[in-house]
Amino acid sequence: MASKRLSIILLLLFVSASIASSASALSITSQEDLRIRNAVETVRTELAPDRRVAVFDVTWEVRGTRVHLSGEVDNPEAKKRVDAALRDAGFSDIRNNIVLLPHPGLGEHTRGVVRVSVAQMRSEPRYTSELVTQVLMGTPLRILKRERGWFYVQSPDNYLGWMSAGLLQQMDSLRFQNWQDSEKVIVTDLYGVVYEEPSTQSLPVSDVSAGNRLRNTGQDGEWISVGLPDGRTGYIRSDHVQWYAQWRETRELTGENIARTAKMFIGVPYLWGGTSAKGFDCSGLTKLVYWLNGMDLSRDASQQILMGEHVDPGTRFSNLEVGDLLFFGRAATSDTPERIVHVGIYLGGREFIHASYLVRINSLDPEAPNFDRYEYNRFVRARRLIP
Repeated sequence: MASKRLSIILLLLFVSASIASSASALSITSQEDLRIRNAVETVRTELAPDRRVAVFDVTWEVRGTRVHLSGEVDNPEAKKRVDAALRDAGFSDIRNNIVLLPHPGLGEHTRGVVRVSVAQMRSEPRYTSELVTQVLMGTPLRILKRERGWFYVQSPDNYLGWMSAGLLQQMDSLRFQNWQDSEKVIVTDLYGVVYEEPSTQSLPVSDVSAGNRLRNTGQDGEWISVGLPDGRTGYIRSDHVQWYAQWRETRELTGENIARTAKMFIGVPYLWGGTSAKGFDCSGLTKLVYWLNGMDLSRDASQQILMGEHVDPGTRFSNLEVGDLLFFGRAATSDTPERIVHVGIYLGGREFIHASYLVRINSLDPEAPNFDRYEYNRFVRARRLIP
């Protein structure tokens, strides 16, 4: 009986010690979580401050004294820096399981090229999610991971989003380099068609729009023989395209050229996330117009305002020059930060062109018939990108 009583007492003591040990571990987790959070956030702020253009999705769990790291980053330095930051914060037992993108499951096929005239990039891997941007045919992509029938990709301006697998041609490094090195033509008209044969009576292979790039495979009179990124071939009228290398060499970034290009798109409808002749949002218009003149802008208005140099607009906007970017939204106050939500291109004479309902020209002159009171009242500042 005494032996049984002793066994019960020892069991109770063991259970009590286990509970105390678990409580201590939980207490440590709670106390140290803030230090871990601060260390991780410091690295994120330095290496990936803008989630639109960098992947930094790091999570953690504390088990006893060990910190288990998981998640994804696209910068090898970020993975190392998180580990180092935690050690500097006093943690020595770290299990770093952060996945470095591109995901290892992709193997060598981590590059892609857009195979349709305009490809959509979305915020989530489904068709009902937000359209974040568009990418034109022939544009190279970095593929970071795959989920079902979608790829998580990064465009040349580093913008991130999900693209349906059917909109791009996945490639290994050799095939990708072959595409990059091939002679190309660029579509210079707003719209066009690639046909199976050098005749408008033949079946179409694909539609094309301004800025699309195709492989040049020869010329047949008034027709150019072209190859698409996915291997399809056809013919396009020679007056719809230019040799890409020659086109690049002749780009001249001037206010007059910017204004002339922007006016090509008057009447094109507004499309949230649009960056093509099929539909623009405000920064999509400025981005394509500048790209067609040799300068690649960041994607969003809140990013474009960080480019170039500040311009004091002066009285009645007298200091502005043709081609300057005008930014609209909410100016900073002592209580609220600046918020940029719209951008347009200055045309001179207090007029500007922008995508609002459709691409149109409005004025900042209250006496003008095309005066835009709404944008006038929320003008914040201007930037000059043309040297």
